[in-house]
Amino acid sequence: MKRNIIIIVALLAAVIVALQLFLAYGLTDSLRKWILPMAKERWNLDATVGSVSVNLLGGSLALKGVEIINPPGFDEVSMLTMKRFKLKIGLPALFHGGIAEIKKAVIRDTTLSVIRNREGAVNIGPVVAAFSSAASNAPAPTPAPSAAGEATDTGRKIPDFVIRQMEAKTRVEYVDHQISEPAMQLSFDLEARLKDIANYGRDDSMSGTLNLLGQILSGERACAFDLNGRIAPIKDPAKLSFDLTGSIQTIDLAHFQALAKRGGFEKGQVSGTMTLYCQQGVFDPEKSILHLTFSQVKLTPERQKRLGGIPFPATFKALVPVKGTLSNPEIDVWQAFVKTLASKDAFDSIIQGVLDAQGRSHSNSNASAAGNQDNSKSSRRLDIKRPLGGLLRPLQKED
Repeated sequence: MKRNIIIIVALLAAVIVALQLFLAYGLTDSLRKWILPMAKERWNLDATVGSVSVNLLGGSLALKGVEIINPPGFDEVSMLTMKRFKLKIGLPALFHGGIAEIKKAVIRDTTLSVIRNREGAVNIGPVVAAFSSAASNAPAPTPAPSAAGEATDTGRKIPDFVIRQMEAKTRVEYVDHQISEPAMQLSFDLEARLKDIANYGRDDSMSGTLNLLGQILSGERACAFDLNGRIAPIKDPAKLSFDLTGSIQTIDLAHFQALAKRGGFEKGQVSGTMTLYCQQGVFDPEKSILHLTFSQVKLTPERQKRLGGIPFPATFKALVPVKGTLSNPEIDVWQAFVKTLASKDAFDSIIQGVLDAQGRSHSNSNASAAGNQDNSKSSRRLDIKRPLGGLLRPLQKED
């Protein structure tokens, strides 16, 4: 009996060692020969992987040297490069057919390029659409008949999973060829921590948490921001639901010329806080608000002309609603600026500035005629029709 037990233990050990050797050395070749070509055929996703390793006893999976190639129509080669990606998986749930529990996911040394070309297409669009289609678990449109003559459902449900902890450090490079030429470029250094992220559960249940720290980079300049809040189960990456709040440090608009001029500003500084509420991939403009504080602002000549040359406060605040969808958000800073000018406090401040400016102008022009009573009375008649027209004109619909 003892000999049989020893033989059985030895056989089990040999099987485990052989399986571990296959996972350590044969999995990379299998991935390259079958899985990646299948992904390209099914989702048009062209990717390469340097190596894959699995620790069977430790329940961990590691990928190195991952690269996803941009689809046709984009000058840049890579969409995503990832040097290190590691998962620690709860094996008992897998063997029992339960929920796949990922105890920890770690992503390091990653660069994601988000590019909008001159035609308006975004490089990550096909990938998001492919994952959305896979997450929907819809059956294939033309199921193949089985040997018995019955249609077979080729759609496969993605297993339920939950990520208990996730850490990611990545850089996002945003390039927009539509906004300006040469293309506008922004970089974001992001450090994210997530907990209890799942792909199952109620769509309106904010069961996961998200903490995001980042920096907006323009050349050698950096501006820090943070976002914290809750996120619902991720069943479709294009239809996320979340509730986030955060803040952004002072940005010098001079370092973001293309973006600033698009909003009608030539220079100045802006800082503020934000609240973002998104339901099924659509922003709620009543709850998604940017609370921005502007200082030392100078408008572009075109915008200043539209305002009729009116002065405005050195510092003012604006509430900017966030509309649209995740794939196409709508943020109209200029319209929010115009509404701010129409507020009572801003209106009073602007009119007072006009009166002060015209009063000084008349005093200087009539200094030589101080003894002439008629000229003195004339200097006190202040014309504010033109500034008022400039103030009201932006409230009309843009051409």
